Amino acid sequence: MGKIFKRGLLTLAPVAISLAIIIWLFDTLENIFRVPVQWLVGDYYFTGMGLIVAFVLIFFVGIAINNILIQKITSLVNRILARIPLFKIFYNSIGDLMRYFRPSDGEKKGKMVVVDLDGMQFLGILTREDYEGFPEGLGGEDQVTVFVPLSYQIGGFTTTVPRSKVKLIDLTVEQGMRFVVTAGIAGVKGEKK
Repeated sequence: MGKIFKRGLLTLAPVAISLAIIIWLFDTLENIFRVPVQWLVGDYYFTGMGLIVAFVLIFFVGIAINNILIQKITSLVNRILARIPLFKIFYNSIGDLMRYFRPSDGEKKGKMVVVDLDGMQFLGILTREDYEGFPEGLGGEDQVTVFVPLSYQIGGFTTTVPRSKVKLIDLTVEQGMRFVVTAGIAGVKGEKK
């Protein structure tokens, strides 16, 4: 009976945890937009309306950002926000991360690599190959920067290593992250690059 329960738990846990995260995200968006939407529509408000408004707003921002005037306004706002003490630390870091994964000119960002350090192999994401404009001593022509994520999404570390210690592998970032996040338990099924 214990084995059957364990099998059931192991089957349902990924579904339950995934649903819990999605519900938390939707609930957070609903809570953020609930008050302004209730203020606008009054008694016509129903649960979920804040979430609908959030998705519509995100969609229209995506459309509007193609407008040159909106791009200039956004650029100005970004420059102002990037100067606010303390806030700028988080804002700039999150902005850099979003820009890294934003597709541009059909180019895919992120390449999965294996870093070989004294016989130990680490799976990572190649994040930088060019150090132009960086202070002397950080990187170099024979160096690359790799982000090595840790299992179960508890963080990771960024390291600059000799190019000779890095080998590109035929995995998408999604496949590599799935492998790392599950501590190597999950396979790398799915589409190749």
